[in-house]
Amino acid sequence: MKKFLHMLNKSLSISYKIFPFFVGMYCYYPVFVDEAHSFPFLDAVYASIMLYSGSIESGVEVNGLLQLVRFLALATTLNIVINALDKMNDVIIRLKLFNPKATVVYGDSGYVEYIFESIPPGQRIRAGEKMIEGAARYLLMFSEDNKSLEFYNKNYKSLKNKNVYIMLEDISRQNIENPLITVFSITENCARQYWKNYPVTSNEKIAIIGFGNIGKNILFYGLQMNLIDPGQHLTYHIYGDGRDFRREHTELDQMRPDEVIFHDDGVYEFLEMADFDRVIICGSREGSSNVEIASKLLVAAPVSSQIYIYVPNGDIVTNLFGSNRLICFGTTKETASCDIIFNEKTMAAARRQHEFYYKKYGGTPWEKLDAFKRYSNVSSSDYRYMINQLLDKGVSFETVAELEHIRWCRYHYLHNWKYGPVTNAKKRIHNCLIPFSELSEAEKIKDIEAIKSTMEDETIT
Repeated sequence: MKKFLHMLNKSLSISYKIFPFFVGMYCYYPVFVDEAHSFPFLDAVYASIMLYSGSIESGVEVNGLLQLVRFLALATTLNIVINALDKMNDVIIRLKLFNPKATVVYGDSGYVEYIFESIPPGQRIRAGEKMIEGAARYLLMFSEDNKSLEFYNKNYKSLKNKNVYIMLEDISRQNIENPLITVFSITENCARQYWKNYPVTSNEKIAIIGFGNIGKNILFYGLQMNLIDPGQHLTYHIYGDGRDFRREHTELDQMRPDEVIFHDDGVYEFLEMADFDRVIICGSREGSSNVEIASKLLVAAPVSSQIYIYVPNGDIVTNLFGSNRLICFGTTKETASCDIIFNEKTMAAARRQHEFYYKKYGGTPWEKLDAFKRYSNVSSSDYRYMINQLLDKGVSFETVAELEHIRWCRYHYLHNWKYGPVTNAKKRIHNCLIPFSELSEAEKIKDIEAIKSTMEDETIT
């Protein structure tokens, strides 16, 4: 039955295309015979073919039938042209698939067009619903997490052995074990880039106004990346509902000597902001209410500290308020460019770091690491920019190794691990969740050697 329907559909398609020609012959041939053309049949063939360009032979009476087939012929021509362009596009896509970094982009997110344009032309392939086989990597950026997961599930057979990058804002990447799948989040990218661009350099009292996904990630990554001295004391004041965050991260007391103070009602006095060393306004994903808060704060309080404001279209705000008063962060370039999304340099550094340990001390190869351990290495790679700064300032390898150990501990604490004399990954217990000074000499040497190895790693800058 399917074969019959296919043949029927093909026959109708061909009939639709040649119908105007035969009707044209029917209309033209008698006229050209009556007019005593030298070659009436050939002239009729030519005139019938010209119908497909929208032309009607001059001197021939245009009746309703001829006018109808003229439009049908034009429609046929357009259909043929469109199909030809599609075929040409398919050829271009096939050629691009030979590129070792060919990337197929799917999704309806507001960021998808920007990242598509940031991928080199010879590598990028924009797809609708059609599954394009044979690419080196696939990028899924849908406006909702469920859409991304549904698309992956629908095309699982085609994607299961491919490098896939999936944007998820609310579903944790720790749940995805497939090493070929890289999960990224725009709000995570925003937080990581913020602390890399504007790191702490001394003890600070920090206000985070707004505690949605952006605020949560600002705190989450700040606790891991803002490590400059073993005896430091940073204070994070959170103005926004932090109850969910505390339920998800039960070991926040282990961030000492740093402090995290929650103001769940989100209420703050403008004058209080004058006592902070840094104010980060990030309550709104769109940025409009953030601008409103910033404008009121500038008017109401003598704030001399720097105010950082999350605004994706930061140029507009800078032009209005001036760059000396506000620093905007979270632009599309900072959060959704090709380099940021694929994050190849950081991932390569994370892999090299793990391979250093694996070759020297054994363990599990990178390909078989679970998501928690893979992203533990990524967290360490994120911290490398600070390690380089500290080493450039003359801080000793041992002190930097201690700070890296603190970061490692914080990564575990933020995922609700606890200390125990015997390591048990299933129960999230580790025997190295202790101060650096209490580690064995062998463990200290491991950490120091790891720091020294990063100095030789050209993938880390």
